[in-house]
Amino acid sequence: MIRAMLGLAAFAVCAAFAQNAAPPPAFEVASVKPAPQNEAADFRTYPGGRLTMTNLTLEVIIREAFTVKHYQISGGPRWLESDRFDIEAKADGNPSREQMMAMLRTLLAERFQLKVHRETREGDVYALVVAKGGPKLKESTAQDSYMRLFRNTPPELPGVSYTQTGQKASMAMLAGRLAEIEARPVLDRTGLKGEYDFKLDYAIDNNPDTGPSIFSALQEQLGLKLETAKGPVEVLIIDKAEKPSAN
Repeated sequence: MIRAMLGLAAFAVCAAFAQNAAPPPAFEVASVKPAPQNEAADFRTYPGGRLTMTNLTLEVIIREAFTVKHYQISGGPRWLESDRFDIEAKADGNPSREQMMAMLRTLLAERFQLKVHRETREGDVYALVVAKGGPKLKESTAQDSYMRLFRNTPPELPGVSYTQTGQKASMAMLAGRLAEIEARPVLDRTGLKGEYDFKLDYAIDNNPDTGPSIFSALQEQLGLKLETAKGPVEVLIIDKAEKPSAN
């Protein structure tokens, strides 16, 4: 009898918890429409809970909502990277960007019927290591920490080059930026624990007249090296996605 009563009490608690569970975070109002072909692509969040996405594919929107890179997304319909959408949404109050991305995930589940799950797979990665001769890095004494990328298009050069600067930057921060440049995970295996100031000049068009490749620049300018390796890669699997009706 006592066991039965305890069982009923536990069931009542579970039922009450289910009824009182908070709904997923959501925007107050939101509009999703196919994008006109002549629009410029844009994505912005504003103070006061306003979000606008202009002429973006669902693949790009998913990247922002789930904080993943292109190489981390797997599966989904073919139109994921071709059809483009405009999204306007407004939240109550003044939520943070992280809170707004949680609302965006709810919006994608409701309007695109998006269902995803995460997996960790063994895949191709780069390992950031110290090159022969040792690192060429300056220990930072700055107060502020940042990474900044500048695009250079000097008229005397045939292509486009970039300057990546770091101030009070860790090797983990540099590895994260290199992952964006190379579209592949970069694991920090330098063993360097400090924070550094540095400047890295490189080009992306494989033209030596424009500038060194990122691989050569790392070794020559920072005393570091990227090596191919195998390692864990977190992947976002698209289980389901449907085109929304315009609203």
